[in-house]
Amino acid sequence: MNRADRRRWRQAATLADLGELVIAWLNGEITQTPGHLGPPCDETIPLIPALTLANRAGFVTDNSSPAASAWGDWSEASVSGFVSDSDLERLREVTGGLVLAACRHSHHECGKTKPWELWCPGREVRGFWSRACPAVGEELAGAWFVMIGDPAPGRNDRLWPALERFAASPGGAR
Repeated sequence: MNRADRRRWRQAATLADLGELVIAWLNGEITQTPGHLGPPCDETIPLIPALTLANRAGFVTDNSSPAASAWGDWSEASVSGFVSDSDLERLREVTGGLVLAACRHSHHECGKTKPWELWCPGREVRGFWSRACPAVGEELAGAWFVMIGDPAPGRNDRLWPALERFAASPGGAR
């Protein structure tokens, strides 16, 4: 990570600060995030409005992917990131029909949920975010790592509107 980006991430003091820095990255003001060693991929550009709303509303996104077609197969839309207890409940309320797995400490829903039943990335992701943003380490340790996916391949009309509903729900405006 370049020195300027590293300094910005190290200055973050809260999850809300991380959300604003992810937004800065989505808008090209930061080159890298703790999880991405470059700018957003082309596939992320159409997702920026929904991701911006989600990050501002308390869901600090780490990774996202629209549904896409490759070699004749369709993939599922998905997003992952960090939320507090109250924001997890709001996410659960707006994601009906989608698959949501939340992990923290010894609680791992990913072990029961496709496509995450074999491996939970939460500990690894939390680790590199905590190293890049040490002042937020304790808050990250207490946050839920959440993965949300659309179980139907090829659909982009459920997950991204759900993130918009999350941002519009009570407690979403910050």
